[in-house]
Amino acid sequence: MHNIIIEKLKVIVKQLAIAFFFTAFFIFLTLTITKTKIDKAINFINSFAIIQNNSKGTTKNIQINTVTKRLVEYPNFGDIWARIIINSADIESNVYHGDTLDLLKYGVGHHAGSYFPGEGGTILIAGHNSTRDFGRLPKTQIGDEIIIKAVYGTYKYKIYDYEIIEAKALNEKLEINDNKEILMVYTCYPVDTPGYKSKRYVIYASLVGDSNE
Repeated sequence: MHNIIIEKLKVIVKQLAIAFFFTAFFIFLTLTITKTKIDKAINFINSFAIIQNNSKGTTKNIQINTVTKRLVEYPNFGDIWARIIINSADIESNVYHGDTLDLLKYGVGHHAGSYFPGEGGTILIAGHNSTRDFGRLPKTQIGDEIIIKAVYGTYKYKIYDYEIIEAKALNEKLEINDNKEILMVYTCYPVDTPGYKSKRYVIYASLVGDSNE
């Protein structure tokens, strides 16, 4: 009798283990598919956001003076003024003016102390390491293209370098200057581990073409 009970318990445990495995697999598959659809839906909705007026309604009036290489009017802090597209890493996101943690909840942020595309200086853009924003940034390679579709024109950049730096060295490493138009895009690193990240993944790209609209 004792042996029969043990055998039955073994069968039950085995069945429970199999059931648990398939349940866990089904949940994982469902979450993966749902997350992909949510990401695509967010990107689809966001693609129209730049067309709309922002809260202060100024971005439609922004233009660049091609002689002085300066914007005639600048976006307000928190305004969406561009879309950044990196096809090789399946990245597309709104660009907000400002890179505070509050703004980065909604998209990627343009450092307010850096230049804008077309102005001939350093451009700094930061984003969280989520798949919605810059989580796939390490998939890029040297030679890949980055497109910034601003409200005043489209600018294309080519990646020429990347590096992993300490977060505390950001100000020192990502120096802003006006002698050449360089786009610097960065996110927390590693991108696939939870918790606080003490490093940043940075890619560098130079301007290769523009089309003012």
